[in-house]
Amino acid sequence: MADEKQDTTPKRKKMNPLTAAEIEAELAKCREKQGGLISKYARQLQARKKALGG
Repeated sequence: MADEKQDTTPKRKKMNPLTAAEIEAELAKCREKQGGLISKYARQLQARKKALGG
C-alpha cells in the first residue's frame, strides 16, 4: 500500500544552502506560478538573496 502513494513532486531545498543563481530560479518560479512575489516563501527568498549580497 505504501508503494501506491509515491509523491513525484520535488521537494524544495532549504534556503541556506541555495546559491544566488538558485534563488533567482526559485523567484522566477514564484513569479510564474503565483503571479508575483507576495507569498511568504517569495519574501523569504528575497531576504536571503539580499543577505547573500545579490
